Amino acid sequence: MSVKLPPVIPLKENYLCSNKEEFAGLMGETVEVSGGGAFFKVFGKVGGKAYYATMLVDNRKILAIEVRDVESGEALMGEVALDRLREMLDSGPVIVDTFPLSDVDVKMSIVDNIDVYNATPKMSLDELCPPAPGPVTDASERVEKPREGGSEEIPVANQKPKKKLKLVVNAPPNIEPYLRPFGNRISKYVKSLGVDISALGIEAKEVRYALGAGVGVHINVRIEGKINSDIDRRNLKETIESFLYREASDLSEEIGKKVVIRGVELRF
Repeated sequence: MSVKLPPVIPLKENYLCSNKEEFAGLMGETVEVSGGGAFFKVFGKVGGKAYYATMLVDNRKILAIEVRDVESGEALMGEVALDRLREMLDSGPVIVDTFPLSDVDVKMSIVDNIDVYNATPKMSLDELCPPAPGPVTDASERVEKPREGGSEEIPVANQKPKKKLKLVVNAPPNIEPYLRPFGNRISKYVKSLGVDISALGIEAKEVRYALGAGVGVHINVRIEGKINSDIDRRNLKETIESFLYREASDLSEEIGKKVVIRGVELRF
């Protein structure tokens, strides 16, 4: 049995993780990009022997894992595979390929790998790679700021947490995996222009052209947020549209179909 990977584009290939902490950070980054889950291929050594692990996860836990002995071809599953992956991460650097998966891809991968899924204990990602301990801040903890004639108490707990971007993708299942990374690239670019982006919507549909001209993908993008810079609103829309048109060209190559940006709606 070999764990099957859906047809998705890798986020990182041949990425060197020097230790378990770096691998944990890479897992978190990949899952955050996808919003659904991820597939990992991990190469490492234990006691001089080379192993190749393939692992399917959602955003909280490990769903399926297989570890194969490169020399003998022996495949390990279940608790034994999890233990061997731990040993790989503890023994030194590992080489990793990462594949972000949408919710649909995760479900399809479970079905395609049902035997491995059933054999795998559902371990949390934090249990595989425990987060590094940090200072515990009590809600009542205060920082004293010296001033003339006394001190001023500033409540640490009053700092507002960062809001998570709401990314909504409405697209056919075969296209959706390409659009979540596309959405994250849009978000990073718009933020670089001085916009506090709160929500991003991407709607895509396949369109069959006449006279045998093939199939294309038409996309509408909606961006919501607040402008925190002095940039002119008209110039901002033109700048964002130009970026989307450039990205559409790259996306066309990834998907293998012509991508057309049909509309851009800004709600600032």
